[in-house]
Amino acid sequence: MAIRRPVNNPLDEAHPYETWAINALLAVFLLIFLGLGLEWAGIENFLSESLNEYFIDPIKGESTGDSGYNVVNTMTYAIVLGLFVVALSAWLRRLGIDPTDTSLLALLPFITWAVFGEVAEDAEMFGAGLAPYFVSPGIHFQAAFWVVLAGAAGISLDRAEREGHSQKNDLETMATGLILIQFVVYASSISGKEGDLSLWPMLLGVIAAIAFALWSRELSGLFSNVQRMVYLTGVGGSLIFFGALASFTIDSPPATDRIWPLVVVIGVPAVVCYWMYSQGRSAVAELSRQGLVAGILPPGMSDDEYRKSSADDLPEKGIIEPLRSRAIMAQPLVFLAVAGQIMDGLATWIGIDGFPGLGEKHVASQRVIDAGLWVNEGLGIEHGMLDEGVWLFALVKFALAGLIYYVFYSLNFERREQHLRLLIGLAMLVVGMAPGLRDVGRLTLGV
Repeated sequence: MAIRRPVNNPLDEAHPYETWAINALLAVFLLIFLGLGLEWAGIENFLSESLNEYFIDPIKGESTGDSGYNVVNTMTYAIVLGLFVVALSAWLRRLGIDPTDTSLLALLPFITWAVFGEVAEDAEMFGAGLAPYFVSPGIHFQAAFWVVLAGAAGISLDRAEREGHSQKNDLETMATGLILIQFVVYASSISGKEGDLSLWPMLLGVIAAIAFALWSRELSGLFSNVQRMVYLTGVGGSLIFFGALASFTIDSPPATDRIWPLVVVIGVPAVVCYWMYSQGRSAVAELSRQGLVAGILPPGMSDDEYRKSSADDLPEKGIIEPLRSRAIMAQPLVFLAVAGQIMDGLATWIGIDGFPGLGEKHVASQRVIDAGLWVNEGLGIEHGMLDEGVWLFALVKFALAGLIYYVFYSLNFERREQHLRLLIGLAMLVVGMAPGLRDVGRLTLGV
């Protein structure tokens, strides 16, 4: 998320589908505000009734209990996510935001931020005023708010540096301020809900977060101002929520038989990440020395031109293609997205098959599990870790992990599509790793 100097290039112009996605998003928000406005005015109508039945009521139910998803909101969330990915890619390109994997790493703490916050909500730690904002889709908009706020602060620091008005510790001071704001907002809600809960681990969390922010100048070699602000804000919030969960754990210690899933669900994907990175890091280094990245086309070239060219016509192709399969494996965008799908598959499989009483809330996932039950009945499968049919869901997730690698291996992204590449990978990472971590967190704490 570093700010790059804009370059005048015909290939930097917007794709028609980006314009279409932006207009479609505006239409979605217009319908939402129209429905809410008509309800506020007391006018009965189909739009307001549908918003309440399929979206608002499930959100309220999730924040006060354990409500599931329905077909309508599941399909809508998936479509809106796709529209956001396409629209944001255009907006980020126009802002000159760095589209490399470094931006993904800067955003990574916000996955744990959202997960820890959701698990705290599952444990009913938040007051009634904040609880609805820690269930989907509110949690995503809330995380986006902090990302945008931190990014805007980073951009203002870049501007101050260019104008010669910045001070040595401005970034660390601003990051500390955002961390303290999070602590005040969330700790006050948690302390109001859990009056007898000791919150000293949460206090230790914010102290550790501030100390990390104040000593983070060494990260300036890796991150830009924008990236470092986002990274520190996400780390700070994650440590605050982790402290809250530590308080809950001290008050209600989890059963010892619930610890091993945490090791498996996090350990196996971590091994996969390390293996993929170790397999391809030498290929990445070799391409980097040539100023090349596997899957990203040279400036000014379209995908059609690249595929039709030979190695003689385009020397870069002769360098990239022999190393592509290994170099793609070592890209954080790819191996983290792959690991996220594996994590979700393992967490769901272990949680439902290994601990009776737990279930799946997502409509599409449940239908895959139902298909697994149908196969079990036909084949007479009764093993304790297979009898609920979740093994099929896990296999689908493992296959999806392989598909993600294949997609990034096969596709070439043009210059103006680098942000689209980043956001596709981020979306695949979030929809896998976030529910996987949340599921194993709920399982471990018994909430």
